[in-house]
Amino acid sequence: MARKNKRRRDQNPKRGRKHRSSASSGVSRALGDTNYTHEQAFDGGWHVRHVTSWRAVKEYTCPGCLGMIPQGQPHVVAWRSDWLMGDEDAGQQRRHWHSACWKNRQQDLR
Repeated sequence: MARKNKRRRDQNPKRGRKHRSSASSGVSRALGDTNYTHEQAFDGGWHVRHVTSWRAVKEYTCPGCLGMIPQGQPHVVAWRSDWLMGDEDAGQQRRHWHSACWKNRQQDLR
């Protein structure tokens, strides 16, 4: 009887491994939000989350242009990562921005 050349479980590199991207993923999981990135910019550190159109269920006012972000429009949610009062307080101060307003906020200060 011929033996099949199958890989064993311990030889499969994808099986049995837990994917851990970074130490910050544990922090974000503890905060209940795992879908954001960290950006370091001219005005400090920011946690940034991109909201897709199907997740945008309310209207918001953009702090960059003071215009309305309508329901169903993709946009950005940002809050400080270097806030003196901690991440929980900074999370309460998060703001919804148009994607273009968020990208252009530095040139608006000139």
